Amino acid sequence: MAAVVLEEVRSLAQIAEVARLGAEIWREHYGELLGEAQIAYMLEQYQSERAIAEQLADKGYHYWLILDEGRPCGYCGFVREAERLFLSKLYLRKEVRGRGIARLVLEKLRTEAAGLRGIYLTVNKENSGSIAVYRKLGFREIDAVKTDIGGGFYMDDYIMELPLEEERSV
Repeated sequence: MAAVVLEEVRSLAQIAEVARLGAEIWREHYGELLGEAQIAYMLEQYQSERAIAEQLADKGYHYWLILDEGRPCGYCGFVREAERLFLSKLYLRKEVRGRGIARLVLEKLRTEAAGLRGIYLTVNKENSGSIAVYRKLGFREIDAVKTDIGGGFYMDDYIMELPLEEERSV
């Protein structure tokens, strides 16, 4: 795992690489689950270069470009809130899934969440593979939400949380 590096996204070139990876990974992973129209809409709203730049500049987000042997293989986006860290995005190319990269990212996120009560995320209720991975990493479903995201589309998600209370008291 020494070959995996998490690189803080700061430059326009890095933002462009995250947007490119997003389009590739989303189409591969969500193609049957969401359909092309919703994928295109969500990529433009949340994963375009413009959207990522706004999240970084105006909304307190951080992004990490995940490199494997120097090659981009995924990305992570998160924001620290008052009591929890929101893991907004964690996407990996298909060929690197199952190698422990998500666990490595989560360990770094635990450091970012120091002093908070947990890390939480939303995941599509039909995304059974990702739900299984998050459960294996210690996340549990704490709620469900159906959100109108505009354009006639909805996100039907579980909210999953990894409690960090025990780490706060140490």
